[in-house]
Amino acid sequence: MLQAERAEKILQFINEKGFAKTTELIDLCQVSKPTIIRDLQLLEQRGAIIRTHGGAKSMKKGTNFEPKQSIKEQFAYESKKQIARRAKQYIFPGETILLDSGTTTLMLAEELRDMENVTVITNDIKVAMVIAENDGIELVVLGGQKRKGVYSLIGPITELMIDQFHVDKVFLSADALHIDKGITNANIEESSVKKAFINICKERFLLVDSNKFDSISFVKIADIDEVQTIITDEGIFRSSDLESWKKLSVEVILAGKEEGGI
Repeated sequence: MLQAERAEKILQFINEKGFAKTTELIDLCQVSKPTIIRDLQLLEQRGAIIRTHGGAKSMKKGTNFEPKQSIKEQFAYESKKQIARRAKQYIFPGETILLDSGTTTLMLAEELRDMENVTVITNDIKVAMVIAENDGIELVVLGGQKRKGVYSLIGPITELMIDQFHVDKVFLSADALHIDKGITNANIEESSVKKAFINICKERFLLVDSNKFDSISFVKIADIDEVQTIITDEGIFRSSDLESWKKLSVEVILAGKEEGGI
C-alpha cells in the first residue's frame, strides 16, 4: 500500500472514531509502529489530525471543519479519479461548462486535456492553470478573493461575474451530502458562489466521493433535487440508507460502472 493510500485509510478511520490508538492503526494497515508514527506526523503537519500520547485525535470537531487542500487532494484519490473520468463522458464539443472549485473538479480538468471546442468557466486557480494548458478550450476565469488554504475565488466580485453568464452544465463539489439536509459546505462565502452556479446552469452535476454521503456540513447549498445527477463511487454501497437514495428523483451514477447507478 502506497503512503498516500495508507494516509487516506488512517485519516478515515480516525475521523470515524474520533480517536485511534497507534496499536489499532498498526493492525489496520499491517505495517510497523515506526511507519505509522511517520504517517501520523505527516497528517499532523497537514493539519488533518492531532497527535496524542498513544494515538491520534480527529480534527473533525464540527460542521465547519475543512482540511487543507494538500490533504484533500490525497484523500479518496482513486475514487475521485474514477468520478472525474465518468463526468467527462457528459461533456461534448460546443458546450459551455462551469467547473466548481474542488479536488474532484481539478481531476476533471485534467481529464479535459485532449478536448476541443469547449468553453470552461471556473473560480478555481488550480483548475484554471490545468485548463490553460489546452489551447483547444476557451477559458474564462472568474475574479474574486482567494480563500486561505485553498484555491477558490469567492466574494461579491465572483458572484457579480457569475450573473453575466448562461451555462449548459455545472460540475459542482461539496463537503457533505445528506438525504434530508441536502448539499452542504463548510464555508459560507464559498457556499454562496455554489448557489449562484446552480442558478445559471441548465444541467447540474454533483461530483462527490462516497465518504461525503450521510454527513452534514456548516452551510446549506441546495436541496438534493436541485441537481439532476450525482456522480459518486461504489463505496456508496456502505451507506446505511441506500434504499432511500434509490427513491430520489435525482440520478445517482456510479463511477467505474458502464451504465446505471444505485
